[in-house]
Amino acid sequence: MSTRIHPQARTTPKIRQEIKASGLTAHEAAKVFNITKATAAKWLKRDDVQDRSHRAHTLHTTLSAAQEA
Repeated sequence: MSTRIHPQARTTPKIRQEIKASGLTAHEAAKVFNITKATAAKWLKRDDVQDRSHRAHTLHTTLSAAQEA
């Protein structure tokens, strides 16, 4: 089973695993892997290295009964 990676993704699961195993701080990992500190911090704190859904899991609008039908 192959995992689809977004065409503009700066990291792959392999690179994410390297980030986690590096033992670097977010700032150091950002410089080494040429990514933002926020991206490095995200992958350092996660338990896994797989992408997660970006789909909204809750509906933030209210529909009337007529609209629902």
